[in-house]
Amino acid sequence: MNSFAHDFRNSVVVHFRSRPSKEVVRLRLVVLLVLLDILSIQLVFVAVNQMFVGSTMLHGLGFAVGSVIPIFLICAFMVRVYSGPGILRPSASVGGVLLALMISATVLGLMIFSLGASPHVSRPGVALTFALSAVMMALVHYFHARYANRVLDGSLYSIIELFDGPLPRTERDPEVDANFFFDPVNPSPTSFDRLSHVIGRVDRVIVHCSNQRRAAWADVLQGMNVHAEFMAREWTDIRPLGIGEHNGSRTVVVARGPLNLHDRIIKRSFDIAFSAAALILLAPVMVAAAIAIRLDSPGPVFFIQPRIGRQNQLFRLIKFRSMRQDCCDRAGTLSTSRHDQRVTRIGNFIRRTSIDELPQFINILKGDMSVVGPRPHAVSSTAEDRLFWDIDNRYWHRHACRPGLTGLAQIQGLRGATACVKDLVDRVEADLQYLQSWSFWNDVRIVFQTFKVIVHTNSF
Repeated sequence: MNSFAHDFRNSVVVHFRSRPSKEVVRLRLVVLLVLLDILSIQLVFVAVNQMFVGSTMLHGLGFAVGSVIPIFLICAFMVRVYSGPGILRPSASVGGVLLALMISATVLGLMIFSLGASPHVSRPGVALTFALSAVMMALVHYFHARYANRVLDGSLYSIIELFDGPLPRTERDPEVDANFFFDPVNPSPTSFDRLSHVIGRVDRVIVHCSNQRRAAWADVLQGMNVHAEFMAREWTDIRPLGIGEHNGSRTVVVARGPLNLHDRIIKRSFDIAFSAAALILLAPVMVAAAIAIRLDSPGPVFFIQPRIGRQNQLFRLIKFRSMRQDCCDRAGTLSTSRHDQRVTRIGNFIRRTSIDELPQFINILKGDMSVVGPRPHAVSSTAEDRLFWDIDNRYWHRHACRPGLTGLAQIQGLRGATACVKDLVDRVEADLQYLQSWSFWNDVRIVFQTFKVIVHTNSF
């Protein structure tokens, strides 16, 4: 086990209980099961249609795709056929799909009766169709559940346990134990970045720590976009979100990600479509800006700076260079002032018009950023000579989602330099409000309102 020269009382021993990132595997299994269900219904309709060619309501794939499959899928999602137990447990999977088929048959029967088409429907054909579908889909779900058990190692979720201090002797496993330094009481962007690489791709984080350090760990984990729990029998210094269980012991849920899987898929799909379209449409503007920057002052076209992103992980933000090459501040220690002498002539124009931000659409396509979200800050950003996270301990919470090209704070006019503490606190308030009330349509609203503040008095 590696050793570090830091005070071991503040170090964390990370014990890996399972393979990380089962979320993608679960999503693939759900998609596979949905496709198999659709294929099963189609195959049954083709077979039955050969026996009942003259039946209007059983006229091949057209009716299956247009009516039966949509009805079945709606019913299947309503009874949670594709939920966790429906993926992993054969009995739950088979029982769920049979219930969904039964509801679908009832709905289809009511539709046929209400449309007055029952005299033209072959009742034996309909009965045979649903009977064969039940048999075929029950077999599909049974074997799919067994396959899912092998792929997921019998567990839907990957778990990592964090031990604040020495790893208990009973928990030692030399093949998977690892340790690294992290101080939850006084974290830094670098240590947050390291922690995010460890826990950022798992479904569940279990924390073992003393009563005195629970509040500090809760504060850290609430900005990491993870489902986190404490091993604890009692608590007085934190606000638990729920009660869980791990290895027969009670746990306290202290953090959850602000967006579920469905929301993240919608948000990411919008990001990809919007940023790809923006890069194509704005390509002439970006080329002209690049040429102007090269002609105006020596140095590269782009300015690349480490910023704090999702789960407090560092990433390389891309902007058009707006300052003289010898004055570029990669750490972001000194905020840009209104008449900053470091800014070039072209830099002044592209900053006032927000053109310098356009290369960040590349960051969005890469997955570092989102179109809408809290703006990413440089690692050494300050207000009144104090680091942002020293001013407001909720600062780390704003990184529970990807940072955005625009956000609620921007459309509220909270832009420009953070000259005083209030500038930072107001932005944190707006960012946390955005996370708490996220919706897709709210993102769309923020995008449209951003056009009103592209040119702003605080853009310099």
